Amino acid sequence: MPWLRYHYHCEACDGSWLAEGDVVVEADCPFCGTRDVFAYKSDDRVHDEMAPAERAEDAAAMAKRLAARMRKATRKPQSAPRAKIRRAG
Repeated sequence: MPWLRYHYHCEACDGSWLAEGDVVVEADCPFCGTRDVFAYKSDDRVHDEMAPAERAEDAAAMAKRLAARMRKATRKPQSAPRAKIRRAG
């Protein structure tokens, strides 16, 4: 049975992620919740096994991207600068 790694990219929020499985599925974006995002690329994991160190680096890079996106999503919106009001007189 084939085991594949699917590459996803959400056009709505510009998020990218990976998923592995034996069948192609549409996924929901983990960043913004957009439904039915299709994989744009797949890699055969049975014949293309990565070394454990490479898998760890890949997972670490993905975790860093996810953490940066989460920090960006949870930032407080910047408020507009307040105008100074002068009294006539």
